[in-house]
Amino acid sequence: MNAYKFTAVLLLPFLLTGCWSKYEVQNVNYATAVGIDYAEGQYIIYAQLLDFSTVAKLEGQQKAEQPPVWIGRGKGISFTEAANDLYSTSQQRLNWGQISAILFSERLLKERKVGEVLELIDRYREIRYLAWVFSTRDPLDEVLIATPFFRLSPIASILHNPEQNYRQRSILAPTRLQKFVMDSNEKARTSYIPELSIRKDQWKENQKPHELLRYSGIQIYDTDNYYTRMSLKEIKGLPWLNKHTIRMSIDLFSDNKLVAVLVAEKPEYDVKPRVKYDKAYFDISVKVKAGVNELHADITEQELTQLAQKEIEHQIRQTYQTAFEKKIDIYNLGESLFRRNPYEWKRIASGTVLNKDSLRTINVNVQIVYAGRYKLSP
Repeated sequence: MNAYKFTAVLLLPFLLTGCWSKYEVQNVNYATAVGIDYAEGQYIIYAQLLDFSTVAKLEGQQKAEQPPVWIGRGKGISFTEAANDLYSTSQQRLNWGQISAILFSERLLKERKVGEVLELIDRYREIRYLAWVFSTRDPLDEVLIATPFFRLSPIASILHNPEQNYRQRSILAPTRLQKFVMDSNEKARTSYIPELSIRKDQWKENQKPHELLRYSGIQIYDTDNYYTRMSLKEIKGLPWLNKHTIRMSIDLFSDNKLVAVLVAEKPEYDVKPRVKYDKAYFDISVKVKAGVNELHADITEQELTQLAQKEIEHQIRQTYQTAFEKKIDIYNLGESLFRRNPYEWKRIASGTVLNKDSLRTINVNVQIVYAGRYKLSP
C-alpha cells in the first residue's frame, strides 16, 4: 500500500497543468500603438514599442534622459504580410495586446481600406476594441515618436491618454475603436475619426523647439466610405451638441472688440424632429451654465447673456451649414428622427434627410453662475 502511495506522489507533478505556452516578460516586445498607411497597392504598418520600465515614475524623481521610443515599419500587399515583414527583424516575440491607440493615415481613409483593417482586427484577438482611434495627414512615424513634457513616456500624450486634455478643452471628443465601429454601422448616424497633427513652434525645452501633438480636425468616414475632412474652425458648434462636452470657452465680441471670455461646463441639449411636406425640420434647445473668466467692458449680466446666446447659436448654425454643403449630418439630426419616427425617416431618407433649411429654431439659454471678482450689473 505504501508503494502505491509513493508512486502516486511521484506521478502527481506530471499530471499538473503547466504553462508551457507562456513567455517570460523580458522576452516579449509590446507594441503600444500602431499606425497604418496604404500606398501603391501595399499596406505599411508602423509599430510603436516602449520600454515599460520607463513608464512608471517614482514621486519626486526626474528622468535624466528621454525614454527610448522604437518605431518599426513593415510593408506588404496585405495587413498580415506587412505584420510578418515586421516580425522578420523583431529580435523577440512581438505582442499586440497592449495597444492603446490606432492611427490611420488620411491616404488609407481615402483608399477606403479601413474596413479591411477592421475585419482583420475582428479576427485577431490580441488587439482590443478599447484602443483610441485617430487619423493624421502627417507622417505616421513622426506622430508616433512625439513625446510629451518632462521626458515622460508617450503614454502621457494625447495619443494614448486623450481624456485629460479633453476635460480642460472639450473641442473634440476622443473616440474609441468600439464606438467608431458601432457608429459607422448605423445608417442614420455620422461617424468621425479625430485628426492629430504635430505642432513644432509652440513649446520649447531649453530654447529648443519640442514637437507636440494636437487636434487639427476630423475625418468623416464609415466602414465603406470616405466623405470629407473638417477643420477645427469648421466644427466650432459641435461641442454644444455633444453630451460628453465637459468644458468650453467662449470669446464674446462687440463691434469687433473683445468684451468677455466665458467658460461653459457640461451643456445640455435636446433635439425635436418634425416632418412637414416630406421634409425634415429640427428644433434645438441648449442650456448652458457659464462662468466669467475675463471681462473687458462695462456690461450688464443681461447683455453678457444675450451675447453668449447669440454666439453659441451662430457657431451651431455655421457648423451645420458648412457640413451640409459637404453633404454631412454633423449633428446626427437624422438619427433623432430615426429614433422617434423610423417610418418617416425611411420614407423620406435618400442618403440624408436634411435640407438647407432643416435646422429651424435654436433656443439657447445661458445662465451666468460665477462671475469671480467681477461685479455684473443685473
